[in-house]
Amino acid sequence: MNLFAAAAIDSPWVWEARPDVWLLMITICGAYVWSITNLRQRLPDAPPRVPLSVKVRFFIGLAMLWVAVDWPMDRLGDDFLFSAHMVQFVMVTMVAVPFLIAGTPTWLQEEVLFPVLAVVHSLTRPVISLLTFQVVLIGTHLPWVVELYASNSFVHFGLHTLWVLAAGLFWLPILGEPPLLAAPLGPLGKVVYLIAATVPPTVPAAFLTWTTRPLYGTYADAPRVSSLNAVEDLNLAGAIMKLGGGFILWGFIAWIFLSWGLSETNRSRRPSGELVATMSTSSEGTPS
Repeated sequence: MNLFAAAAIDSPWVWEARPDVWLLMITICGAYVWSITNLRQRLPDAPPRVPLSVKVRFFIGLAMLWVAVDWPMDRLGDDFLFSAHMVQFVMVTMVAVPFLIAGTPTWLQEEVLFPVLAVVHSLTRPVISLLTFQVVLIGTHLPWVVELYASNSFVHFGLHTLWVLAAGLFWLPILGEPPLLAAPLGPLGKVVYLIAATVPPTVPAAFLTWTTRPLYGTYADAPRVSSLNAVEDLNLAGAIMKLGGGFILWGFIAWIFLSWGLSETNRSRRPSGELVATMSTSSEGTPS
């Protein structure tokens, strides 16, 4: 249970101040703004200004992270509904983190990760990053881990941090760029990587979706704050894990295929376009 949740044990709808969350989010926001302004100008070869579209992605990611870990979502996910806990997981790992990566320019990623760049190179190799994320996904939803997560504030914070780090390793092979990555993937490699990522969650998701008994004491004994009973709550959580995460992964696969196709189309048209431009220039320079 969160440190600030004790006063409203029977209801998730009583507003709670979360100064720890607010301070963390404001700090991240301030560090980002300072980095893309002051730090950028202090670098030896100052990178270009960060485009507005990139900044928007970062702040969308930060907003999604904030919603996932602040009241009321965190309160619901900690003490009442496992399905809300699963929404938190999907929001953090499948929405917030990829937006944060896409909203952080490569030069800033390098500056932040420079002390551990060799480790990042090793951990973002596709097989390792994929396995790491799947181990975290399955491991953090084991019954004894969830019980500890729901009852200990330090474990609660630690697991949220682990979700962010594991998701960062998972998404960097898709959204990161050299020299941050030692082994960047091509379009086909990214598609295979994401398809592989859809397979392991099927097992725990199916188990949750079709279970007929409660698996987590905290959620089974919690006051009912919706029409769902404890088993139906688990069934919904399994559907969210499978369908929510799968929808996002397949959306990325479609985006990669579309980008790849457009890139190949533009490449095939470029020679003829250049030829037409050359012929036009030549004819304009020829006296009549």
